[in-house]
Amino acid sequence: MLTVNRATLVGRAGRDPEIRSLPNGGRAATFSLATAEQWTDREGKPAEATDWHRVVVYGAAVEIVGTMLRKGDPVMVEGRIATRQYRDRDDNERTVTEIVVAGPHGMVNILAGRRREDAAASGTASVASEPPE
Repeated sequence: MLTVNRATLVGRAGRDPEIRSLPNGGRAATFSLATAEQWTDREGKPAEATDWHRVVVYGAAVEIVGTMLRKGDPVMVEGRIATRQYRDRDDNERTVTEIVVAGPHGMVNILAGRRREDAAASGTASVASEPPE
C-alpha cells in the first residue's frame, strides 16, 4: 500500500529562525509559520483564524533560512509532518507536531516581500534540503 506524508504551507514567518548545532555535527533551523483563513460570519462581519506551525529545516537549506528569512516574511515550506515526544525542564512529557524540511522532497521558498541583495532577481529564494546525517 502506498502512503504519503507531505505538507505544503504558505504563510508568514512568526519569528526569526533559530539555528542550532546537532550532536552529529549537522545544523538545524527552527521557526514558526502562521497561516490564516478569512471568512464572513453569519452577521456579515469579517472573521479570521490563524494557525501556528513549527518548522524544522535540515541540510543545505539551513544556511539560506538563517541568513535570508526574517519575522514577517512570506514563505512556502514543503516537508513531512512529524510528531515527537520529549520531557521538558520540569520533567513533564510533551508532544510536539512539526513540519520537517529534509531530504529531496523538502523545500523552503522565501517569497517576494522584502528584497535582499543576495535574493534572486525574481524576488524569491528557494532551496531544497538534504537529509540530516
